[in-house]
Amino acid sequence: MSGPERIAVTGLGAVTPYGMGVPRFWDAISAGKPGIGQTTDPELRRWAPVAAEVRDFDAGQYLSKKLLRNTDRVTHLALVAAAEAIADSDLGPDDGTKLAPDVDPDRIGISLGTAFGGVQSLEAGAYALATGTSKRGGPRLVSKSIPNAPASAIAMHYRIRGPVMTYATACASSANSIGEAVRWLRCGEVDAVLAGGAECLFSPAILAGLNASSAIALKGPDDYGAWSRPFATDRLGMVMGEGAAVLVLETVDRARARGAKIYAELAGYGTSNDAYHETAPDPTGAGAILAINHALRSSGLNVKDIDYVNAHATATISGDLAESRALRKVFGEHLDRIPVSSIKGAVGHMLGAAGAIESIACIKAMETALIPPTLNCEKPDPESPPDVVPLRSRKQRIRCALSNSFGFGGQNGVLVWQEPGV
Repeated sequence: MSGPERIAVTGLGAVTPYGMGVPRFWDAISAGKPGIGQTTDPELRRWAPVAAEVRDFDAGQYLSKKLLRNTDRVTHLALVAAAEAIADSDLGPDDGTKLAPDVDPDRIGISLGTAFGGVQSLEAGAYALATGTSKRGGPRLVSKSIPNAPASAIAMHYRIRGPVMTYATACASSANSIGEAVRWLRCGEVDAVLAGGAECLFSPAILAGLNASSAIALKGPDDYGAWSRPFATDRLGMVMGEGAAVLVLETVDRARARGAKIYAELAGYGTSNDAYHETAPDPTGAGAILAINHALRSSGLNVKDIDYVNAHATATISGDLAESRALRKVFGEHLDRIPVSSIKGAVGHMLGAAGAIESIACIKAMETALIPPTLNCEKPDPESPPDVVPLRSRKQRIRCALSNSFGFGGQNGVLVWQEPGV
């Protein structure tokens, strides 16, 4: 990004369909293991037969009974991911209880993205009132369900008093939350930011709405892990996922001064809006092109500097094709030589958490020199990028990676990541 202050990533945390922790996520992704299965809840299965759920998630292993009672599942996911990121960056101990004594909570910020917030609590409360099960709303109904609940819970848990913001820009939410957080660091308002996203949209109303809009996969093979097929000619639609991902951002100078490990640098950020349709992307890719160009311009890099693109590619015809056209317009013939993959074939679409978990995938790809594959893409669509890294991961050094996030309402967020010191 332009400006004197370079931005480092010094901590990573995630809760994904593979379970708790970034190592489990990356080991599974790089091995080509799908995290998608039959939807557990029979009621939800009516609307979404398969899903990428965080199965066997016992938040009680990490959080107090009172905290569990007063917060929604989306907040539980966010708190556990934040705890891992904080410990990983040495800003706090491994037990996830507090910040380190030398960390000033007034100088820490939180920038989190979510598309829906605590929708499970909201729907449960509405159902209780509608059926007469309850004659009044619960005293924590609003505080559990509002979109800023995850970020606020992290702030209260760690007594963080710096800026705390929530971005609700559909599928671009966590990409925007990461990119916008850089301004606080550049302005000197904070020493570090917890940036990322969390999502748990598994409720009848949300899944029924996605079902009615023909956005999600409704039929597929007996192998549930093969239902999410980004870039494939036989794509079936989106498979919804849940999870949380948090990154610790700070300036490179501060990270070096305290001896922190630097995973990567956030080199560029771009955002835009299609101004086209409530749910469909602009088929020309115009808004996506604008965001990608903004990200490249802010990074000071050109298209030939990008070694890998982590695509938004949700396995919908309109979305995949619009992104493919945007990439071709921006990269031209150079696209023929760039690997472009989508991890949504493995973890589904985590909506407000997608940009953050896909950023972690980019960072781990640079660290391990291993490109994650696009699962279930045996026959790529002719309009897709020529190299979608189908089926299996690939060894290749990546110095700079671009991550796309495009959402309902035409929201676009693009991040450029690079190796430390590049």
